[in-house]
Amino acid sequence: MKVTEEAGVLARSERFFATPGTVARGLFYYITRAGHYYYDENYDFRDNCEIAHLESHRNFYLLYVRAGTMYVRTDHEFSVERGQAALVDCRRPHRFFTHSDAEALWLHFDGANSGAFFEQIIAFHGGRQVFTPAAALHLEQELAQLILGLRTGETSEVERSQALYRILCGLLLPQRAHSPAENDAVAQAVRFIDSHLTEELPVRSIAAHVNLSTSHFSRIFRASTGFSPHEYIMLHRIDEAKSLLHSTGLSVSEIAFRVGFRSEVNFIAAFRSKTGQSPTQFRNNLL
Repeated sequence: MKVTEEAGVLARSERFFATPGTVARGLFYYITRAGHYYYDENYDFRDNCEIAHLESHRNFYLLYVRAGTMYVRTDHEFSVERGQAALVDCRRPHRFFTHSDAEALWLHFDGANSGAFFEQIIAFHGGRQVFTPAAALHLEQELAQLILGLRTGETSEVERSQALYRILCGLLLPQRAHSPAENDAVAQAVRFIDSHLTEELPVRSIAAHVNLSTSHFSRIFRASTGFSPHEYIMLHRIDEAKSLLHSTGLSVSEIAFRVGFRSEVNFIAAFRSKTGQSPTQFRNNLL
C-alpha cells in the first residue's frame, strides 16, 4: 500500500497492516504493521498524533536504517545510522524524525513474550536501544522478506512468527564466527567445568585455564553457549542435583555439597530460583 498522507514520507514508500487472528494473538509473535519508507527532512512522528494511539502502533517497534540517519527520542535522544537497528517500546513516550533524506525498513510487533524479549535485548546491549546487528542475523533480508510477504499475502502467521522469533533471538544473542582457537577454548572450558563441578569455579580461574583474559573469555563463552560462565555453572550444578535427587537417597545437604554448593541454604535458594520448587518438592514430585 503506497503512503501518500504522512508528512515527510515520500510517495514511493509502502506500508502494510496485519491484524492478528485469534490463535496468533494468543500464541504467536505477530506483526501489526510494517513498511519500507523513504523520508525527507520533514519527517517528524510524535506520540501525540492519532496514529500513535491505534492498537497497531502501541506495541514494539523495530527499525533498520538502509540509508541516511534516523533520530529517535524516548527517555533520551539517539541516532540510528545506516546499517544499524533500533528497538522502541511504543507504549512509552517516543518520537521518530529526520534531518535529511533517509530510508528504512520497519515493523511493529507484539505477542508471545515480546515484552520480556524487548527488556532482555536492551539489557544485553547495556541499556542501549540502537545497535549494529550481527551479519549472521541477516536482519535487512529478514525484514525485507516479511514486508514482501505482507505485500503478496504469501506468508502465514506461523511463518511470520517464526521469522520474528529468529530476529529476536539474533538480537538477544548475536552469533559471530569464532576462530578455531576460540572454539577450542570454549570446549576446553566446558570440559574443565564438568570435571571440577564440586570445586569453587571463579570465572577468572576458568579463563586462566584456557589462557584468555576474563573479559574476552566471558564474551566468547556467552556468544558460543548462550550463557554467561556463571549461569552455565549454576545450571549445570542444578542439573546434576536433579539427577542425584532422582537416582539416589542422598540428603539434600549431601547433594548440595556434592554438586559444588558451599551451603545447603544457598543450594535450596538457587534450586528454587531456577526450577520454581525446592529440592525436596522436586524429589517428591518424581515419586
